[in-house]
Amino acid sequence: MVFGTFCGLLSAAVYTAANACLRAVNDLDPVWVSAVKAVPTVGCMAPWMLLHYRNGIRLMPGWRVLITVAAAGLCGQLLGNVSFQWALGQIGMALTVPLTLGGMIVCASILGRLFLGEPVSARMAIAVAVLLVAMGVLSLGAEDARRSLGPVASDPWMLAAGVAAAGGSGLAYSVLNVVIRWSVSRHASLPVTLFTVSTMGLVSLGSLSAVRIGWSGMVATTASDWWIMLGAGVCNAIAFVALTKSLQLTNVVYVNALNATQATMAAVAGVLIFHEAVSKALIAGVGLTIVGLLLMRKGKAGSAVKPE
Repeated sequence: MVFGTFCGLLSAAVYTAANACLRAVNDLDPVWVSAVKAVPTVGCMAPWMLLHYRNGIRLMPGWRVLITVAAAGLCGQLLGNVSFQWALGQIGMALTVPLTLGGMIVCASILGRLFLGEPVSARMAIAVAVLLVAMGVLSLGAEDARRSLGPVASDPWMLAAGVAAAGGSGLAYSVLNVVIRWSVSRHASLPVTLFTVSTMGLVSLGSLSAVRIGWSGMVATTASDWWIMLGAGVCNAIAFVALTKSLQLTNVVYVNALNATQATMAAVAGVLIFHEAVSKALIAGVGLTIVGLLLMRKGKAGSAVKPE
């Protein structure tokens, strides 16, 4: 239990570190940042797959499963990671993370019920309702957050787009999580699944970056920005492993409670490190997000995590 608690808190802290790295490079092209972030996970999954192969564990799922995972990986990478990265530059880290987290779990609950037949208890329904309210309250603080990012235009459409991008990234992540659970239940290897998702992101986002900013734009990336983007990818990989271990050692309700600290950590990091605005809406919204996460009793929908 002690080690499981440590792993759960470590996961939340390292995910926060990853998001802080992404926030630090929000001035770069979001597609390019998301592409580079996928590199460490591809590198980490390759030896893990080799280890499974040497131990005689089946690696390759059926073609139907593999194609479905690849399609979901595109969704998670193109719509999830890129939208999340773009939202960081529009409304900041303190708002983007809880909005994404809330949207991800709400959508995962609905999709899990529709496509996986997972039950939705009364407690789960209340938690979803609380998270929806939290997202609404958080959106009220978006204008203050946007003003604190620096000299940006006071455009209500861009403000709304930033909020929608954060919530929309949660939807894309939930689609990916549902597909990952579906594929693993059909004996797909977890490292192969994550390798497929990350490779799809690296190839698709890398190609799109070549079109958007060109090779000259990629080469012009400074050494410090390279390290920050790769650091975000390494942190994502470490956080995922820590979260998986925590789920193995403790119960899911407890892990959800630990994971709820991520919303608070993101808000604190956004305010203290990046000097984002503190508003009543931010405080209330983060509080409601934590309450909604704590109300989650059914683990599978509540244990969704961001793709690597």
